[in-house]
Amino acid sequence: MLRRVLAVVLVLIAGIIALGPQRGAEAGTPVVVLTRDLPIGATIADGDVEPARQTHVPDGVIGDASTVVGRVLAGPTRRGEVLTDVRLADTDGPDPGPGRVAVPVHPADPAIVDLLGPGMHVAVIAVAQDGSSELLAPDAVVLSIAPGSARGHDDRPVVLAVPAESADRIAATALAGTIAVRFT
Repeated sequence: MLRRVLAVVLVLIAGIIALGPQRGAEAGTPVVVLTRDLPIGATIADGDVEPARQTHVPDGVIGDASTVVGRVLAGPTRRGEVLTDVRLADTDGPDPGPGRVAVPVHPADPAIVDLLGPGMHVAVIAVAQDGSSELLAPDAVVLSIAPGSARGHDDRPVVLAVPAESADRIAATALAGTIAVRFT
């Protein structure tokens, strides 16, 4: 009788194991792996990546292939490599808004950069050698300011959102002349 009860218990355990969740099929974390070697600066196409699962994954792993298609690689990669966030070039950049363009400038007075902050409105002025000035953009918006350098350089660029029609003139003046900004 004891053997029969033990046999029934073993059959029940075997049935539970057979009908239970499959361990190997869904084990691990979803990852995206590359299907071929790609050079730095390559734009990832749909066939360049495929989903996979791995039990040991690095920090910043990407699990959804649709989020990387169209993105640019920040470095060269190998076939089979697990794709992480640091392997992709940063797409976050200044958003100048409709009808505007982002232009980096180096104000003539580096001390003014410390007084600026993102979202501030300034006028962009070209200053000639003789001291005369010309208003290039009456309402530019500060988008970002480069952080201070550890080497003590005061020359920090400021990225401004300027009207598209004046962007080329501002960029050229920033390279060949002197730019000043004033608060509006």
